[in-house]
Amino acid sequence: MERHGWGRRCLAACAVIGLALVLAAAGPRAAADAAAMTHLVVGGKLDTEAQLLTKMYVLLLRHAGFDVTEKAKLGTNDIVFNAITSGQIDLYPEFTATGLARLGLKSTHNDRQDYAAVKSGFERRYRITWLDMAPLNDTYGICSTQARAGQLHATKVSDLAPAAPSLTVATPPDGKTDPNVLPGLKGAYGFTFGKVTVLDEALTFAAVQQGRADVNVCYTTQALIPKNRFVLLDDDHHLFPIYHPAPIVRDASLQKAPGIATALNPLAPKLTTTVSQQLQLQVVNGKSVTQAATDWLKSVGLL
Repeated sequence: MERHGWGRRCLAACAVIGLALVLAAAGPRAAADAAAMTHLVVGGKLDTEAQLLTKMYVLLLRHAGFDVTEKAKLGTNDIVFNAITSGQIDLYPEFTATGLARLGLKSTHNDRQDYAAVKSGFERRYRITWLDMAPLNDTYGICSTQARAGQLHATKVSDLAPAAPSLTVATPPDGKTDPNVLPGLKGAYGFTFGKVTVLDEALTFAAVQQGRADVNVCYTTQALIPKNRFVLLDDDHHLFPIYHPAPIVRDASLQKAPGIATALNPLAPKLTTTVSQQLQLQVVNGKSVTQAATDWLKSVGLL
């Protein structure tokens, strides 16, 4: 009886060991099969950069074996955020300064501290995880043509101080109303511009090129900076908030499919401000968002 009982235990143990060996041998295939059984909905905002980021997430997740529905150009900040909190989408690209504003917090102008704040705040309040953030910084900046910047002897924002009362700045509406942009210049740099002209952001470049403005408030990943060979002045007093992108994912989705992080985190260190400018310029010049994102991901070895 004793030996028979031991034999049954041995057979059971051997079966478990055998099963473990089979699963170990089939590990990558099993992981791929598990991913294929997981359906994810990836959302995104309206602008070109957001479309590119959304497309990259979709391509990388599909490459990892996930079944993905893409909802690019879903809507504004509020629309996309409401979609993730209501469970309509599983993840989307968000920016640190936007996350801070959502939490009612101000930027520390330290990217790691800002990231830690949104990561802990979103987890606590919304049960949403921030994956790795990229060095890409889509914030505000002060731009000008190379010729005008040379005349002003300006490579950084503080260089504009002596001439500022006689200068005209062209700005998008948010540049005039956001306390961290033009309204913040006096406190951070000690000057304000003599005249402010409010235009669509893309049109501010033409205003400077045509001499109707001396400088313009731009978004730092704007494709028109390299396209028109504008100079982006260094924000040497650190006025403008930091906008680093990262995938944000519902905790429930990440728990169901932890492979989401494995698929997306390798993207973060490769996404720089210059990369975003170049990819957006490709789209401006006629390349589709899908082709631009696919070609670049292949070029950096992620696809």
